[in-house]
Amino acid sequence: MQVRRNPLIWIIIIVIGLILYLFLASDRGGQIAAKTDGSQADAIGVIDRSLLIPPGMRARGYIAQLRENGKPYALDSVFDKGNSYQREGNLADAHLLFFFSAREGYLPAMMKMGELADPILFQAQDSLLDTADGFQAYKWYRKAADLGHAAANERIDRLQDWALAAAKTGDAGARQLLLNFR
Repeated sequence: MQVRRNPLIWIIIIVIGLILYLFLASDRGGQIAAKTDGSQADAIGVIDRSLLIPPGMRARGYIAQLRENGKPYALDSVFDKGNSYQREGNLADAHLLFFFSAREGYLPAMMKMGELADPILFQAQDSLLDTADGFQAYKWYRKAADLGHAAANERIDRLQDWALAAAKTGDAGARQLLLNFR
């Protein structure tokens, strides 16, 4: 007579073995190697904690630091840092820095905010917005124009031409935008 062995026993043994392996053999400590200058070392098996930062948090921290130091803010540096974040693909951080410096009255940032929303210039890969927003573009171009920026007036004229053409095709957003030009 042959004894039958239950295959469930072998499955249980394999599962217990895998669990033991995960806890005993893998690096679960999350140690971060550091260079002498305080930056993180490039090493295999080292967890890069900077990837765990939610979008926009670096810009929020930078803005908080600026506010702690008080006015006047170095808005040209804020704008440059925003451009750097945009080149890296960190659109949330870039947008927050552009918005901060535009709201503080920095003309290049106002124009940048307008360009990011402008239906004529819109490029999804460079903007935090999913689609162009003519009203936001108008708002930022108008703020820049009110401060005497001649290029902003040219952009407003181009935006109006776009809105006239788009309204003829039935674009409700363009029709609403046209109300601002009267």
